[in-house]
Amino acid sequence: MATLRSAGLLVGANGATRSRISEEISLVRHQVMRTAAGAAQAEGRSGRIILVTSARPGEGKTFVSLNLAGSIAAGGGAPVLLVDADGKRGSLTELLGLAESPGLRQLAAGAPTPSPASLAIATELPRLSILPQGLSQEAAPATSSGAAAILRLSRSLPDHLIILDSPPCLATSDPTGLAAVAGQVLMVVQAERTRRAEVEAALDLVDACPVLQLVLNKMRNTSNDAFGAYDYGGPYGGGGG
Repeated sequence: MATLRSAGLLVGANGATRSRISEEISLVRHQVMRTAAGAAQAEGRSGRIILVTSARPGEGKTFVSLNLAGSIAAGGGAPVLLVDADGKRGSLTELLGLAESPGLRQLAAGAPTPSPASLAIATELPRLSILPQGLSQEAAPATSSGAAAILRLSRSLPDHLIILDSPPCLATSDPTGLAAVAGQVLMVVQAERTRRAEVEAALDLVDACPVLQLVLNKMRNTSNDAFGAYDYGGPYGGGGG
């Protein structure tokens, strides 16, 4: 759990206090779960696959991916597999110290394994597992093989939601291919930094997915009508309310 915390997990752990961030992540969780529950099944696509991406690096997609996965797992809505489909410096694989563990690279390369699900690594947070990027001696998966591997993974874990932390859309073509098998895309947008044209260009690259949703990140709280205006002390963390 300490490793998950050091990687940025702020919600989901036993004893965690309510905060503005945990409440906002909870809203995102409810929307994601509703969309997944109502997703129509289609050949070559799974409504249980959620692609998290951004236009540019540094907008917070990995933070959102990790905390969304933790919130869903802790909320009991479904077991969750969080997949590092990025693998670059600062990725989930690096943050969680899993660089020496097999993962998506081996799955996409067709490496022998009892089942795709056997590569998932359980965490101390019940119902949350991680699939790292994988051993570096395997070449980075091509977009088509990576998407096919994710579909095989989804079929081998029929009860799980699969959250993909993918690269930024304007940095690589990987999200475009992954969007073709995803049931929904969460586009993380950094407030007061990302340009509208960049967001529109990124959305165009993942429009193969039928459901595109925006998550505004790093927004400064300047009004009393946002989460955080209410004192979450009181019954949740001690002190007045």
